[in-house]
Amino acid sequence: MYNVVVIGCGHMGEVHLKDIYTMENVCIYGVVDLDEKRASMCAAKYNAKSWSTSYEKYLQDANTDIIICATYPSSHLEILKKCDKYQKHLLCEKPITTTANQAKEFVDIVKKSTIKVQIGYILRFNETYRTVAKMIADGAIGKPIILRMSQNHHIMDRKKYGALLKDSSPIVDCGVHYVDVCRWFTGSEIENIDGIAARVGDVAPEDSFNYGLITATMSDGSIAYYEAGWADTISSENKKEFVGPKGRITITERDHRLTCQEEGDLIEYYKYPEKEYKMINVNCKRRPTGEQLAHLIKMIEAGVEATPTIDDVYKSFSAVIEADAILKKNLYNKEL
Repeated sequence: MYNVVVIGCGHMGEVHLKDIYTMENVCIYGVVDLDEKRASMCAAKYNAKSWSTSYEKYLQDANTDIIICATYPSSHLEILKKCDKYQKHLLCEKPITTTANQAKEFVDIVKKSTIKVQIGYILRFNETYRTVAKMIADGAIGKPIILRMSQNHHIMDRKKYGALLKDSSPIVDCGVHYVDVCRWFTGSEIENIDGIAARVGDVAPEDSFNYGLITATMSDGSIAYYEAGWADTISSENKKEFVGPKGRITITERDHRLTCQEEGDLIEYYKYPEKEYKMINVNCKRRPTGEQLAHLIKMIEAGVEATPTIDDVYKSFSAVIEADAILKKNLYNKEL
């Protein structure tokens, strides 16, 4: 039985708690949040042994085995350092931090430490994306590939998104997932990255942006774009399409299907030159955080590698940080 402490009981913290609550080899030993009411509520809801507004006591507690960090990225490096000091294994949400220098320090600590660290790249554990990755690897659409990806949010909770934007732009916060998808699906590296950005409304900090579109050229000739916007007036959109000379694959998540939502995500495969269509239903969790924790436990018990590796995490983070700087420079016509 592993004693797990969740730090941060906001949106993703509760996603973790909900998913690990029924795991037979896990005890929710503690939950931590700066908001006392939220911490006590989550402790009661998910039968945690205790709760607190400070995580220090759990790190110093010999009974704590694993920390799940679901806080803002600006706090991740400090929590990693404490986990390393007190020898607590760590499942840490993405992005790993907020700057290139801090990211390098984060990765260096992970590589030198004896603790196991898994970063929350949830798409690597999503059966829909795993299915598409295998189809592409097996030659279903050929190469090179055009990767067309967007994830825009019509925001309803300005407080939530305002707080997120203080730490990182949408291009960094969610872009790490989709830059990772580019490298994962093509098996190649990013050679060039560029893009455009806009500050829509007043939810974003004055020196940042809340809408961005990045373009990437891959070493195998594939090209990609990723669009992400969080605004009061933008329409919600979720596009994931992968096009090659032999066909295309489109992902429609369960919640975006007009019919048959009970059948899960839809993978639509168009095969060329046969001009055949195939529909594949994948009944998977959108955020399989329990599978992430199970993988961390395999890392502890069997010595398997993290998924993705810390080097892959660093590459995707470095790419979006570079893109973020380019977009800010293009938007404000100056170095920030």
